Amino acid sequence: MFLHDALTEAMVAYLTAQVPGYQRRIPNDLALLKERLRPGDVVLVEGDTRISQVIKYLTQSSWSHAAIYVGDALLRWGGPHAERALERYGSEAAHLIVESDLKEGVVVVPLSKYLESNLRICRPQGLRPGSLDRVMAELFDHLGVRYDQRNILDLARYLLPFHLLPRRFRPRSLYLGSSTSREVICSALIAKAFYRAGLAVQPPVARTARGGSFAVRHPSYIMPRDFDLSASFQILKILPPAPAFAAPVPWD
Repeated sequence: MFLHDALTEAMVAYLTAQVPGYQRRIPNDLALLKERLRPGDVVLVEGDTRISQVIKYLTQSSWSHAAIYVGDALLRWGGPHAERALERYGSEAAHLIVESDLKEGVVVVPLSKYLESNLRICRPQGLRPGSLDRVMAELFDHLGVRYDQRNILDLARYLLPFHLLPRRFRPRSLYLGSSTSREVICSALIAKAFYRAGLAVQPPVARTARGGSFAVRHPSYIMPRDFDLSASFQILKILPPAPAFAAPVPWD
């Protein structure tokens, strides 16, 4: 058990190390984000760590992490997590997001944590009255739950050239987020919360051209890019005001 924990800790440290060369394409305006975001909005993040590079490669997407904005809902919910957030973050506790972190598990952090990252905001569409409260309840019920560490080994496999993997490991390594335990990964936690509230990130059943049907993935298989592509979410463009340019100097 000690060896397993030591190896897991070493792998987590390796995967969460930052990699150089990250480029922020559009600056974020924190005041504008606080003004425009609503509880339930999904915040997609282009991360700058090794694990982010792996997820972006696997999903062929810019988005490696998903969090969900809850605003001040946790403070109104109350309880020990709300008290700790208020003590730790002060006024920023009114603008919280819930995420599943590889090191810390399911936690609340201020929105400002990702101010220097490339972001995309996805707003859920078609939630019924009262459904958002169910989403919040599901999220808060998971606070303190660990990250699904079974996925660490799956992610680590992709740090090796694919042809070096034993054949019996290749198919299984594609099923990130397949755990049936209470442990969760970031996007699976959010997809599950919306699913419990009656909103699927993907439609529950899709028809084929020949009239058949196939089942869509369980929420535990949802990845960050699926929110970007989902018809159940609207992409919000929250851009900072354009900078003022000085008037051109007239030619003589």
